Amino acid sequence: MTAPVRIYNQNLQLVAVLDNAFAVGYEMPLNNLWRASFSLPADDPKNAECRPLYYVEIFDGDERIDLFRIIPHAARRDSSGQTITYQCEHVLATLLDDVMFQFHTIGGLGMYTDEVLQYILDQQLVPRWQLGTVSFARQFEYSWENENLLAALFSVPKPFVEEYMWTWDTTSYPWTLNLVEQPAIENDPNVTYIRYGHNMREIEREIDPTTLCTRLYCLGFGEGVNQLTIAEVNGGVPYLDADTQAQYGIISKIWVDRRFEHPETLKARGEALLEELKHPRITYRAKAADLGLQRFRTGSHVIVKDEELGIDITARVVNVRKPDITGAPGDIEIEIANRPLDIAGSIAELADRQRINEVYAQGATNFDSHDFADNCDPDHPAIMRFWVPEETVRINKVRLSFRVEPFRSYERAIEAAPATTSGPSTRQTTAAGGQTTSGPSSRTTTAAGGQTTSGPSSRTTTAAGGQTTSGPSSKTTTEQTSTYNTTYYGGLYPQQNYDPDYTTSTVGDHNHGIPPGTQLAVAGGGYVVWSPSGAHNHMLGYHYHEFWGEPHVHGMEHTHEIAPHVHEMDHTHEIAPHVHEMDHTHEIAPHVHDMDHTHTIPAHTHDIEYGIFEGPTPTAVTVRVDGNVVPGLGTSADEVDIIPYLAKDSGGKIQRGTWHTIEIAPNSLGRIVATVLTQIFVQSRGGGNY
Repeated sequence: MTAPVRIYNQNLQLVAVLDNAFAVGYEMPLNNLWRASFSLPADDPKNAECRPLYYVEIFDGDERIDLFRIIPHAARRDSSGQTITYQCEHVLATLLDDVMFQFHTIGGLGMYTDEVLQYILDQQLVPRWQLGTVSFARQFEYSWENENLLAALFSVPKPFVEEYMWTWDTTSYPWTLNLVEQPAIENDPNVTYIRYGHNMREIEREIDPTTLCTRLYCLGFGEGVNQLTIAEVNGGVPYLDADTQAQYGIISKIWVDRRFEHPETLKARGEALLEELKHPRITYRAKAADLGLQRFRTGSHVIVKDEELGIDITARVVNVRKPDITGAPGDIEIEIANRPLDIAGSIAELADRQRINEVYAQGATNFDSHDFADNCDPDHPAIMRFWVPEETVRINKVRLSFRVEPFRSYERAIEAAPATTSGPSTRQTTAAGGQTTSGPSSRTTTAAGGQTTSGPSSRTTTAAGGQTTSGPSSKTTTEQTSTYNTTYYGGLYPQQNYDPDYTTSTVGDHNHGIPPGTQLAVAGGGYVVWSPSGAHNHMLGYHYHEFWGEPHVHGMEHTHEIAPHVHEMDHTHEIAPHVHEMDHTHEIAPHVHDMDHTHTIPAHTHDIEYGIFEGPTPTAVTVRVDGNVVPGLGTSADEVDIIPYLAKDSGGKIQRGTWHTIEIAPNSLGRIVATVLTQIFVQSRGGGNY
């Protein structure tokens, strides 16, 4: 027969086999820490090897129960002598030695149950446990703060509606941890039977309706109006209803667990609890004789039959106790229940919740205001920003108040420095730049108004520059003698000072007032017959004509035809200061002045006039919140709810950990005075300690 107890040191090296151990017992509750105990005579030298936190391997006959570690022990003396009793806990308790310091969050969409469990096991300082089989693939999000690893692990399947069971393998190191789904009775290979009068000595049934609940209100993280509920994921109501209300009526209870920070996870856990609470808890405690081949195992199905009491049920084993495998190896106590939670578990959970309230940060409601005042115009709106922290759990209110005021300045002049500008300049008049003026005008030049200009001048007429005039002409000579060059000589007039080398040529048809057929003398003798048409030349030498007598008038009937031509002139104009009297009309079309100029402004100073000077006041504004227009606002407003217009994330929540922007654009130059008030619930996490 195998010794019931073996001792291993911290390195899992065997240091003692306790052949003298007695009163060896164990307890195997479902999904909880198993416990064991044993005693040794006080004078047994192997007590020296039974040190705190050394490992203990328990055997029930030849069957290995599991691996435990030693926790407090006590010495006791009775009539039979002095003994030392050692209490042990399962090595799963080694996960109590490591903690998740401060805040940790993991899970959610895309991260499954096995990844969450692995994250927790990765926090071990000494990797004693590794992850084995995981039968679930949920995507719940979890948060922990200052939590030990075992408590974090046990919280992972709490939201599951399905029945689950923690199993493990401690026969190899590192030890392996599994999270599996409990099989249905038809698939359970460990189904056992208890029949009164056959293998059952006594049975006790307890029905406890005090824990019955058919309507469960679920509350998570936070407090007051900021406490998490399931309303947003449960059709707007914060409670769950059981399908047993017709049988038991509406029995409401409030369940609070501030470890839950997400409504989806909180609801899933509430559904699992309600499934257990919708019926009274029924517990069967039975003492049975161990028949050797038939074993009772935690989590397995048990069929209980007692014809005398009318008991015929099938339930799971939620706990197995064997108080003394050496003194009474056949005695076994089993607990069968329709749910594993008993009053002891309730008390433990209440204590755990109290601890959670002590170490889990809850946060507080915060009020914050942001004031703003500045000048603005349609192209330069008033812009104000406010921050929503990443740690914000809830946003209760965001209110905007504003009003418009006249534009405001504080001075009227500024100091000017010297300035020089040069280069070409073009100034464009507007369409109204031209104008028309008419009527008499008198302008007097100054003493320097006269001027003298000289030099060659050339002016060319256009193709229409020629003209023809005809009709009588009257010209009156003055009293003085006039000497001038003529364009012809001969015929009726005497020739004087003829110069044969000087020739003038006039081309074109013209008339000298000489009758056709007149004989005209030419130089050197002879004559020509005058013809008035056709091009011809006059050969003229230097000569002059003198006219004497009283002023007189020549009356002539003649025609002048002047072809387009060019006048070349070398001349001098002298204009004395004078006055022009004009009756005229000026029409000036819109035009551009091109100027190449340089302006130099000497250094000078303008005195500043200080004061508050007001300008125009806008008559309308446009308000945008994160780019979204808030409709229906005038030039002032109080307590405008802008939550619907704030930027949202993919889940429809107001974005956290970012700046939000409010723009107020007036329709003219003006001034905006505004205030934003926020009421938020902020968790006591993040940031430094300065």
